[in-house]
Amino acid sequence: MAKIILIGVEQAAAGQICRVLAVDRHHIEQRPPDISIGVLGDADIVFAGGDPTHYLPLLKRVRETRPTLPFVVVTRTAETKEWLDAIEAGATDYCSAPIEKRQLHWLMEATRNWPSAATA
Repeated sequence: MAKIILIGVEQAAAGQICRVLAVDRHHIEQRPPDISIGVLGDADIVFAGGDPTHYLPLLKRVRETRPTLPFVVVTRTAETKEWLDAIEAGATDYCSAPIEKRQLHWLMEATRNWPSAATA
């Protein structure tokens, strides 16, 4: 069971993530984009969404304080530039909503086995 924090993820995508992952008994919290980094202290994975002007600065702060924390960007746009910007900034993965149930399970498995997460 993982502690998952959704930050600035739009309601439809957040609802979908919660429905799929709650079945596996993950603890899920939804937070606004202006979250304090301290709240992420015991998080196992972050899903962040919204506008890149919100999630990229957050990602930068997370990488400074929790470099191994899995961080997945969830957005409605599948723009190559946004994807590259997120990955180059240190995102673990990037996916566009709606997210398939199978994709969410794959993301959870991949982040559990993410090499740097195992050394945290």
